[in-house]
Amino acid sequence: MDGRTHPQDLEPSYLGHSIGWWDGDTLLIETVGFNEGTWLDRRGIPYTEGLRTLERLTRTAYNIIDYEVTVDDPNVYTAPWTGGFPIRWGDGPELFEYVCQQGNQASNLMVGEYEQIDRTTTIIP
Repeated sequence: MDGRTHPQDLEPSYLGHSIGWWDGDTLLIETVGFNEGTWLDRRGIPYTEGLRTLERLTRTAYNIIDYEVTVDDPNVYTAPWTGGFPIRWGDGPELFEYVCQQGNQASNLMVGEYEQIDRTTTIIP
């Protein structure tokens, strides 16, 4: 967000390297520098180190942000493709940050050593 560009000697990583800037009321986020160690989604959509994503977040109402992403990887796809959805803000539930951990211990660390999680609270692990 400070005007820097992607590094020239970027080491590929699972999450890539992102830069962001404003275009009017839309926040744009460009990410490059992915490695080939995972997939785009849980269904296994592939990509290569040539992947570039461009995300657009535009607030269209008080409680709605329009999210759009363009995926461009000429090593896998014949043309860039775009998808998106509205993100709605809801008053109430507190969402926890997702943390990938060895042995899936995140929920125990968030809510304690219980055998069951009380789903009636507004905290969603």
